[in-house]
Amino acid sequence: MVDLSKCTYKLTYTCIGVGTMVRVISVHHFTRQDVAGLERAGGRGVVSARGNVILVGGEHKVDVRDLKMGAISNGSFPTVDLVQQIIYCNTGNYVCALETKPARHGGDHKYVRVYLQWDQDNNTNQPMRARIAGRVTPSSQSSVDNLEMVEIPSRKPAEFIACCQSTGNIAVASGMSVTIFRFCHKTHDISKHRFIDFEEIMELDMSFIVKEVSISEDIIGCVSESEVHVFQLALNSTIVKSSSSSEEREVLKVKEKSRSKSRSKSKTRSASRSPGRSLVSSSSCSKLKGGKLMQKEESISVIRDADDLVNLDDMKWTPTLSYGRKKPKDDQRFLLFPSLVGSAQCGLTSEPGETYGPVSASRCSNVRVKIMSGGTQVQKIAENLFEAVTLIYRHADHAGDPDIPFSNLLIQPVYPGDNCKTTGKKYNGLPARRPSHPLLPSHVASERKVGASIFVTTPHVGQLYHVTMDAADIFGSSVVRGGVFSYTAPVYSVALEPSLLHALTLTGLETYTLRPHPHIVVAHLPQHLNIIVPPHWEETVCLVGLRPFLNVETLTLTSTCLALIASNPEGGDKSHTVYSLHLPSSGALYKEMVRVGRTHRQASPPTYLHLLLEAHLVITTALHKNASLMDEEDEDLYALLQDSAALLGDYYASCTSEAEWEQAVQYYQVSSLSCDAVIERLETDTPGILHIISSLLLNPATTVLTPAQANCVLDMLEKIAPQEVSPIILKSSCFKEYKKDKVLSIIKGELSKTSEPRASDVLALALVFLERGSSEQVSVVLASLRAYQLIEALLQNSKLLLLDIDTTPQLSPLAQVLSEHKKEVFMEVFVSLIGEGTLSLNAFVDSFVSVYPIVSAGPECNIHSLRLRDFLETFFLEYAHNSEITDDHDKYDRAITVLVSLYLASLMGGFADKGKEDSTWCEQRAALMELYGPRPSYLNLLPPFNGRPPTAHLKSLKQQSNKPSPIKGVTGRKYEQDPVHGDETGVLAAVAAAAAAAANESSCLASEDEDDVLEANCSTDSTALLHLLVLQSLLSSDLPSNEDRANVLKFVGSNPTAPGAMALKVLCLSQKEQLNFLINEFPTALLQYAK
Repeated sequence: MVDLSKCTYKLTYTCIGVGTMVRVISVHHFTRQDVAGLERAGGRGVVSARGNVILVGGEHKVDVRDLKMGAISNGSFPTVDLVQQIIYCNTGNYVCALETKPARHGGDHKYVRVYLQWDQDNNTNQPMRARIAGRVTPSSQSSVDNLEMVEIPSRKPAEFIACCQSTGNIAVASGMSVTIFRFCHKTHDISKHRFIDFEEIMELDMSFIVKEVSISEDIIGCVSESEVHVFQLALNSTIVKSSSSSEEREVLKVKEKSRSKSRSKSKTRSASRSPGRSLVSSSSCSKLKGGKLMQKEESISVIRDADDLVNLDDMKWTPTLSYGRKKPKDDQRFLLFPSLVGSAQCGLTSEPGETYGPVSASRCSNVRVKIMSGGTQVQKIAENLFEAVTLIYRHADHAGDPDIPFSNLLIQPVYPGDNCKTTGKKYNGLPARRPSHPLLPSHVASERKVGASIFVTTPHVGQLYHVTMDAADIFGSSVVRGGVFSYTAPVYSVALEPSLLHALTLTGLETYTLRPHPHIVVAHLPQHLNIIVPPHWEETVCLVGLRPFLNVETLTLTSTCLALIASNPEGGDKSHTVYSLHLPSSGALYKEMVRVGRTHRQASPPTYLHLLLEAHLVITTALHKNASLMDEEDEDLYALLQDSAALLGDYYASCTSEAEWEQAVQYYQVSSLSCDAVIERLETDTPGILHIISSLLLNPATTVLTPAQANCVLDMLEKIAPQEVSPIILKSSCFKEYKKDKVLSIIKGELSKTSEPRASDVLALALVFLERGSSEQVSVVLASLRAYQLIEALLQNSKLLLLDIDTTPQLSPLAQVLSEHKKEVFMEVFVSLIGEGTLSLNAFVDSFVSVYPIVSAGPECNIHSLRLRDFLETFFLEYAHNSEITDDHDKYDRAITVLVSLYLASLMGGFADKGKEDSTWCEQRAALMELYGPRPSYLNLLPPFNGRPPTAHLKSLKQQSNKPSPIKGVTGRKYEQDPVHGDETGVLAAVAAAAAAAANESSCLASEDEDDVLEANCSTDSTALLHLLVLQSLLSSDLPSNEDRANVLKFVGSNPTAPGAMALKVLCLSQKEQLNFLINEFPTALLQYAK
């Protein structure tokens, strides 16, 4: 006996198999080895059951052994005949055996039998109840505790059996055909007792003799000595569409026939029955079969849309990376682990005689589908209601390829995992629904598979494939090669762990790392994160365990053990031995890989990286598979995953390319290490430390640094790159809770080095002063930059201008300083941001008003109102021609409402303009007279112009503006409601109040010189004309809403003496109302349109 746990091998590179270079690293060690003997003629088939139980076939019995307990016998249960092959199914907890019985005239008879309640009484002499599946129901007196044998009826000698673990269906290979029996539950008519039964539902005729078969839901694989065909059965959407249309027509006929029969009282009973009979006999299935539809048959229910069929002639091949992913764009990230990296031995190019699907099976190896209607009757569905879509097809030439036969076909479905359950929820955009395909799970709570891993081997080479399913379109699935394994000797049997392959060869047991399905690799990652592995990295096959073992016939894998059945060549009793090898936990395997990798870190960095990546895959697959933690109670898999990511980050940080540094950033994000922790792991001269720390600080997901962490980061930056402090302070949100004294000293030091200050340093310095409460110094600091430099710096750091408070944007303190001291810069920056789509115009108005209330009395609010008005006018002057902005009313309706209220207030003199202070003010306002749109010409004939061109009024206003005349501001009370935040009637009330206040103040000036009063009134009226022209332009456009126009009408009704009141009223009426109003009030304005 050999103690396999103590076998070790040093690192070597060996050329084995067909010339593939194999890296041999002994890192896989079994924790314990138990040995137990079997009785005479044992070892006739072995399979794993639940937990660590294995079932070993013997003479007319099956031994039950628990590997956790040293492979000791836990009893047995009898079989009818000698066991040749045995399988176990989790669904139904049944054991299915292929049994043989010597025939009277030579040869053997073969039977397929299912054993139920086999684990109730572990006694070989226990009673057994027998019945035939689908034909004989159990007795009403049957007890659920008794062993029950259900014989599967077969018309042909069975050669191989397989079962689907998720559905319980059984596939029986017989010559060139495969028969599928559906697992189902039925209810006894008398006792109402539920029992398990099997129904023959489908027969597949292949084009070769089937030696092995494997089934996983609707994916079926068949193997002969020289051919492998793995295909997926789907409903032909063309047939389904035509069948559905035919069924609808028959239903209409039935309804009409029922109505005609119901007129006769003598045929009432017949008429009530006829619809049911007609529906069954005239359904699409009965028309295709030529017979009646079984009442409980669900195999032809529609599960695909009628237009799902893909025209293969129109399909285009899209080049993909490893694992079938489409080639990403430059700004996208993709995930490739060491086992996923495309290399010469696992690329997309198929080998001679190999075909990757999905393609129609008729192009590879034809599959004919027969639907079984019960009993022994077989009827062929016309025009192929079911179609076989080939996923993988391999054909070996006997002369040119002597490495045959194919064997050990395994199909393992891949499900979303614990975090992506499809129970009543959507997965990949598709809702979970009850499938009616006869080979799919029938219960709603079942998971929908996202793919499958398929393994098949020849004596010397094993092939692993990965299929990624497309739930919406069967021809949208992808198939890629997942790995090639060259053995040291001819292989007998294989077993697949989530991340390892165990191969039993002529000379011993070999263990390889394998490439898990791509979904397993990415399942643990957050939605926003994809780990990058360089595509140029070439991987060799990693043989992690090589142990000598002789006379072993088969192996089977349980949850924590690997069982090997070896024969005893000495003696005539044909006894067998069970070797129970206890598997290492995922944590132990990971730690051993890391330990061995570290020993090669200096001598062989590629080997170190290889083992780190393989170790990372071990933890990743363990997390997805939800591995049993009974032996890993002290192991935190998530902590190991973070540790693995940190080690990979350390490796890539020491590389020299920016692409590898970016990989380090992503691995550090997975590790959840803080920036200071990363700095402690790396030396200051590490090539990628600056790029990594900067990227982590600029990542929005990075948490705010504590003062100690911030000091550590700033110390590092001050030593190696002080010039990067300013950009990081401007863009990172990690220093919010840190006092900026150290930052201030670093920035001042950088500013002292150059005569021309950098914009980032100046802006960062201003930000530090602002956060320290020295707002008076901010404007002085910003004055050191030219306007264009400041604008460019602010646009690059636009997040500094807005604060998100309760999901509502507000102007930041820096933006408020700009608004008060750098008005032109403020307007240019925010107009650009709104034009680029970074900020909406309505959001800007809300953020401005939240800081500066408008439309209230007082000179301060007057300034704010004028600033907002000037900004909005600047924006529309810049972007009024842009239809993408002005066509979407929801993006600017708030701004237009504010503008209308401001213009109306200006008409009443509620806000003092600077016409007397700025000689160019009149010309600037006059240039905006058609800002929003051209004014109709008839407005010049209405008051206050009365036929005099507006330009004449503007000329007189310009002359008056050159005379010194103080403009008295409005004093008084604040209004109770802010019209910008309140309803539109509040706007009008504010405007009216402003007008009243202006009137009251005018009355208070009665004691002043009468000429000054008249001059002021004349100036005020001329100023109001400028505002009237702009408001008329606005109302002549499509920008104001109906509510805005209605509010203007209310204003006119409340203030009939306001300048241009009648003209404003006309612009707010409908076209018909405008015409009637002009005819009645100003008929002369229509004469210009008369012919």
